[in-house]
Amino acid sequence: MKIVLLPGLDGMGDMFAPFLSVLDGFETQIIALPNTGKQDYETLTSYVMSQLPDEAFILVAESFSGPIAAQISAKSPPHLKGIVFVASFLSSPNRALLFLAKLLPLNLLARLPLSRFVLRFLFLGSVAGDDLMDLFQSTVKKLSPKLMKARLETLQSLDFECFSSELPVVYILPSSDKLVPQFKSEQFKVCYKNVEIKIVEGPHFLLQAKPVEGAYIVTEFVNSL
Repeated sequence: MKIVLLPGLDGMGDMFAPFLSVLDGFETQIIALPNTGKQDYETLTSYVMSQLPDEAFILVAESFSGPIAAQISAKSPPHLKGIVFVASFLSSPNRALLFLAKLLPLNLLARLPLSRFVLRFLFLGSVAGDDLMDLFQSTVKKLSPKLMKARLETLQSLDFECFSSELPVVYILPSSDKLVPQFKSEQFKVCYKNVEIKIVEGPHFLLQAKPVEGAYIVTEFVNSL
């Protein structure tokens, strides 16, 4: 079973490194999101679908990519066997916070004094080590402000659209997520008849802060299919 990873807001997939370092026994593929062109979910979903493997696979969709995975599942591609959503959502997660993020882009925030304190609080958790902080800061510093603005606008306009799927799904819910309210997980229960919510102590970037716990859940899920 191949594991296809869809990255969060950065769209690059570099942040999967801690998770992949402890995920053993699986072939993996990261589908980076296009850094040019339209950034609406319909366009991004079409792009990702064109990159999917021609063999059995599951999707691991982090945060921003959750709606992409959901739209893919609604199209029922033949080789898709399940989805793991991580700290994700099916409607705009926090419009007020997204508005502030457009005023103070991540790549600017990462350069400010005391940025590590703020980044730990919002994204990575208080116990995040220097290696993880370095990875996060180097990733966000690469981001184009124009690209980030387009993706944030996509998030702000995201409305919940109900659908029904029998696909096996796991939703990993970080208990200390500062970006996505916990009640957003309820929308997955509406859309997926075969969904299990896994609550894990940790921040929004759970696969980075708690890679061992994340890898265990993904491995357990794949082995159950």
